[in-house]
Amino acid sequence: MMKYSYKDTRGPTAWYRMKTRPKHLPPRKQYELKKIVEAVRARHDVEMIILFGSHARGDWVEDKYEEDHITYEYRSDFDILIVTADKGDERDIAYDNDLKAALQPGRHGTRINYIVHTIQHVNQMLAERRFFFMDILKEGYMLHDAKRYKLVRPPKELPPEVMLRHAQEYFQEWMESADDFFETAQETIEKGKSKLAAFLLHQSTERYITCLLLVHTGYRPKEHDMEKLIQQAAGFEHRFAAIFPNDGKQEKHLFDLLRRAYVDARYSKSYRITVDELNTLTERLQHLRDIVEMVCQEKIAELASRSAT
Repeated sequence: MMKYSYKDTRGPTAWYRMKTRPKHLPPRKQYELKKIVEAVRARHDVEMIILFGSHARGDWVEDKYEEDHITYEYRSDFDILIVTADKGDERDIAYDNDLKAALQPGRHGTRINYIVHTIQHVNQMLAERRFFFMDILKEGYMLHDAKRYKLVRPPKELPPEVMLRHAQEYFQEWMESADDFFETAQETIEKGKSKLAAFLLHQSTERYITCLLLVHTGYRPKEHDMEKLIQQAAGFEHRFAAIFPNDGKQEKHLFDLLRRAYVDARYSKSYRITVDELNTLTERLQHLRDIVEMVCQEKIAELASRSAT
């Protein structure tokens, strides 16, 4: 199978200029980012330092609340991509414990989640329109640029053989992950752990729908709301809407249990779900899985036919 490269003549020829100043962030966070850049550069000669994720988009969370006399706190991390010139630099940074220690936030600071990739890998992923790197390009901010390399502008459309390879990879990875969660959920129901089983069913449902969307679009939405995910899936196959019909009090209650399981099944003492309700959701999810597999295989067959011509 041919590997598509950003160096190919069919690939992108223009360079992409990222945003550089996250002015939407409060001064405290901008100062923290400045110190992060200084800490990295003091220890390593890197090509680029890029802010991505919730702080780049502007939807970061800093939430603190009390429930059942327990105080819960959630604070979004800084997501940072460090770009290196070669694999050796990538490895040095990835295993640099001194850098990890230097990037530990103070008591009220923002935690840091950083990943390291070579410029060759980043540009290859952009040339293949991989959704994670496409989001970084679209939403991210360039905090440091040594100006020795440039980020490529992704092509508007990929060759059919590359789309086929991606679809096959996504199908194998996400169907296997969804099946694992589904099987574990069924085992957990048998053990009588209802709330955990509900969360696992939510996760398997999310992964089946993610599989469908990746195979068809190459994009994974940043979404955990089951209602929105089902609506997106129904755009590719109308039968998804019938799996969780929105008619009748009992049907709405059943779907609401699945939708709420992502958070409430893990953290809320008031969340309740019966074995019968779990078994009904399991039957619905098996039907959803069968449709996802069928629709994805049809798309893969279509791409195989296009790539063969």
